[in-house]
Amino acid sequence: MHRMRLVAGLTLLLAALSLASAQRIVINPQAIVVNPLPEFDVEVFVDRDPSGARTPSYAIGESIQIGVRVSEDAYVYLFSISAGGEVVQILPNRFDAAGRDNFVRANRTVYFPPPGARYEFAVDPPTGLAKVIAVASKRELDTRTLARFQTERDFQATSQIGEEGFARALSIVVRPLPQDEWVTSTALYYVGRAPAQAAYGTLDISSTPRGSEVYVDGAFAGYTPLRWGERPGQVTVEVQLEGYETERQRVQVRPNITTPVRFDLRAVAREGTVTFTTQPRGADVYVGGRHVGRTPTGAVAFAPGEFTATFELPGYQTETRRFTVRAGAATTVSQNLRAQHGTLEVFGNVGNARVFVNGSEVGRLASGTGRLVIDDLTPGTIELVVIAPGYRTFLGNVRVEAGRVTTERVTQARR
Repeated sequence: MHRMRLVAGLTLLLAALSLASAQRIVINPQAIVVNPLPEFDVEVFVDRDPSGARTPSYAIGESIQIGVRVSEDAYVYLFSISAGGEVVQILPNRFDAAGRDNFVRANRTVYFPPPGARYEFAVDPPTGLAKVIAVASKRELDTRTLARFQTERDFQATSQIGEEGFARALSIVVRPLPQDEWVTSTALYYVGRAPAQAAYGTLDISSTPRGSEVYVDGAFAGYTPLRWGERPGQVTVEVQLEGYETERQRVQVRPNITTPVRFDLRAVAREGTVTFTTQPRGADVYVGGRHVGRTPTGAVAFAPGEFTATFELPGYQTETRRFTVRAGAATTVSQNLRAQHGTLEVFGNVGNARVFVNGSEVGRLASGTGRLVIDDLTPGTIELVVIAPGYRTFLGNVRVEAGRVTTERVTQARR
């Protein structure tokens, strides 16, 4: 029986490819090259973990079998990449008819080597983390830039382009394909003893609503729901969706553990605008305790809803006004301000004396108390005159302040 070398190992590559065309490609820590919005699925796994959820170990020289299935009919390409950068194409190969035919029917699991094959895959050095990359495509691909048969007698295609070169080359191979025609997957296993700490943890990222763009430490990763493999440590996960507020979380990635990361996105309320005016102008405007400007304010943005505006201007009464903001609408809120009045309290020594303010008679001093209260005076300096028969006329200027009572004492001597 032939023993086919299956090289092992892969180092981590963290990057993202942003393409100007409609095709969008991501380089994922576990899956190498990823279609972030695939229309169908491919699964690849090793025989010691058919679930694909764990990372089993194999000793050097042990046999290994690779399984793959697709949700739709597709051409499947399998590659193994070593820690040293050597690439081996597992499928297609030249071992037998099953190896030459890489067209896989939907929902059918196929194995390589297939049952009853006259060859087997044997795990070779170096030790470390190994990866098998599956690429499924609706059309046949030219993979000679990834691995090639060196001679006509070779059973499998190989290359020494290394992991980074493989990622670059694969991105070029799939770039011309429509986004719905290709998909990738990765199976991990260790050659030799597994380390005390697993190389990766998994983030299970979801959002309500789904379909949000996901960024891990600022790099585009795909769309929710998304399972993302990452090295242990803290990362920042951010989701974005048009019409919703951007959300982010700081997440601890734990080795060999799947950590759920959930986002409930809040819709962004489309703002309306309000212009505030007063007569007279120059009033300070406050909404919710926040100073929003001085009238006329110009357009001020608010989220839709009900609000109360407060208008303040020295010498005028403070006014409040309820207003409604509607999404996308422009509103004007106008307020006439009422001047604040002052009060003058006059005390005199002659009862029934006549009192004049700015030339107009406003009343008489009461007999007994000698008191007269004058309300609703415009703030400022007024002329006060007090006249009583047989007494000298009082003439003076008094300062009246808004909202206050000013007291003036008048003494009239006999003539």
